[in-house]
Amino acid sequence: EVKMSGPEANGDEPKFKWGKKSHTGRVAEKPAYFYESFTYDGIEYFLYDSVYLHAANEPEPYIGKLLKAWEYGDPAMKRIKVLWFFRPIELQNWLGDHQPQKNELFLASGEGVGLANINPL
Repeated sequence: EVKMSGPEANGDEPKFKWGKKSHTGRVAEKPAYFYESFTYDGIEYFLYDSVYLHAANEPEPYIGKLLKAWEYGDPAMKRIKVLWFFRPIELQNWLGDHQPQKNELFLASGEGVGLANINPL
């Protein structure tokens, strides 16, 4: 049995710290602060980094590109916008005759549900 050695394994919250602030704006009629980077559980992430995101009961991590990072509201809600990569098995109905490699990834593009999502931090 494999267990995570990080904070999630013992129930602690991961350590979080915002990095450089890029600008302010509004989200849902509330002031919002947008950032170029953040540190999560000791790892510094920047906008446009590609990241692994793990979900409970999923054997493979999701892979995405960080597009935005912000906080708004009281209490502050931290959010990231992620543009997703897809595996060939997830796109087999749209690939036609193309025979991708097993480890090949495809970056989402265009507009549509599920191509990019807003996720809590």
